Amino acid sequence: MKKAVRLGLLAEALQGDESFVQLGFLAKKSADRLLIERDGHLRGIWTADKEAYVWTAAGYTQPSFRTALLPEALKYTLIEIARH
Repeated sequence: MKKAVRLGLLAEALQGDESFVQLGFLAKKSADRLLIERDGHLRGIWTADKEAYVWTAAGYTQPSFRTALLPEALKYTLIEIARH
């Protein structure tokens, strides 16, 4: 799957999640990344390749999570942002 398509699917899933939206989070998609923000603060960045979603937390230079599955990327995002 092309990375733009993969990131688009994740953006739709996040914006469709009631708790994500109610807590004021935004998923801002560009051609090659998906920024997760709240109140103007970056929480992390999703990138993708043909095989997987790759998460890098804000302030880090290396990815901390990788999954091929959309439901796991969605779940990880919600857990990760809930911790901060």
